[in-house]
Amino acid sequence: MEGRAVLLLLAGCLLAPPADAATGGWTALFNGHDLSNFDIAYSSRPVDGRPASAMFEVKDGMVHTYPGQVAGTPQPSAYFQTRKAYGDFVLHIEYKWGDRKFAPRMNRLKDAGLVFHIYEDAPFSWPRGIECQIEDTDVADLWLISSRADVMVKDGHYHPHPDPLQDGQPHYAPGGQQRTFGDHGKYVRIRHAANLEHPGWNSVDVVVRGDSAVYLVNGLPDMRITGMKKWTGSGWAPLTEGKILFQAEFAEVWYRNIKIRPVKESDPR
Repeated sequence: MEGRAVLLLLAGCLLAPPADAATGGWTALFNGHDLSNFDIAYSSRPVDGRPASAMFEVKDGMVHTYPGQVAGTPQPSAYFQTRKAYGDFVLHIEYKWGDRKFAPRMNRLKDAGLVFHIYEDAPFSWPRGIECQIEDTDVADLWLISSRADVMVKDGHYHPHPDPLQDGQPHYAPGGQQRTFGDHGKYVRIRHAANLEHPGWNSVDVVVRGDSAVYLVNGLPDMRITGMKKWTGSGWAPLTEGKILFQAEFAEVWYRNIKIRPVKESDPR
């Protein structure tokens, strides 16, 4: 009987998939319980004495931005950031909009996002890197934060508006003309190709290979970037890895299922 039990145990060990295979190679960045494995900071000046962590609440396996703040009141922007740098990955996140917006962005679309390949911190500002914007109806816009990249855009749409928050920015266009965008110390925005967002929960995946990236919204590609670069102080250099942050930017949003895995040959390019 004892021998049979041992055989059954061994058989179970042989049949059970390794933990990595069982999860598809994914590693949870957000543990579903707290933000203890992230650094949390303001990206604008605080409006009172509360710490930046007050901009986030973890409940029911979700991160909730601006949990107790009254709609319409002035609020700062903030973020939670990984302590580890990542390269050659697929990042997955799911989000859902709330109802509340906050000054000074009451008259704009609800806004949030994630920044990857962070290469330099900036007190009371967004750290330098590459952003995948999560904005109501504008998901997958590219923001170059003191960084540079190549993007295919519609013919004749090569010159971004001086104010990146205004319409009139170039749109990503598969098969269009490839142009280089971005500059040291500036924010430059390239619009996504199509609105792929729907009501309720949505997913965003960022597929990164070295200095190239693809943004997917609900499983469909909506932005492709190549030649990502960082400013070194004396010139531009390839940008292939960095920390990752998730934004609270004057609008209520829920995040969940934030995870990462190594990129595969079969992943979108």
